[in-house]
Amino acid sequence: MSIITKRGDEGMTDLLFGGKVSKTDSQVEALGAVDELNASLGLARVVMEGEGAEAIDQVQKWLVTLMGELAMPAGKEEEYERAGFGRIGEGEISWMEEWSSGIEGERKFKGWLRPGAVGGELAARLHLARTVARRVERCAWKVSGEIASQNLRIFLNRLSDALWLMARRSEE
Repeated sequence: MSIITKRGDEGMTDLLFGGKVSKTDSQVEALGAVDELNASLGLARVVMEGEGAEAIDQVQKWLVTLMGELAMPAGKEEEYERAGFGRIGEGEISWMEEWSSGIEGERKFKGWLRPGAVGGELAARLHLARTVARRVERCAWKVSGEIASQNLRIFLNRLSDALWLMARRSEE
């Protein structure tokens, strides 16, 4: 199958299970923002090493799951579940909270620095990913509750906090 389908030439795009919406729909906006976040995290990951890179890789895997959730049309929840697609749940949220607590346990960060004022390329890339994560969270709040679950929105909130902590840690 070619990536060039021509189905979007009239301003509409496909969702899972035959759904179709305008490319300006809030659901598509949220999907695009998650895709951008995943790419931003990739920019950070290629200059990271060790535990941080592994954590980012895990988050990127969850973002793929999250995109599946966001690509589900309202009313197709049972079909989504039957197809075996995952959802962001309390386990992912707990992991994010523990990851953040581990970084915070290393030292307390004070104040708000201007990204790029200290640190290097990694810190700047993480700050960029953090801002994209905040936008993704705002987009998720615009999508109806059946599509963007409360767990999904909490996960995004925790992720942006964790990215702030990672960026600050890398500024040292």
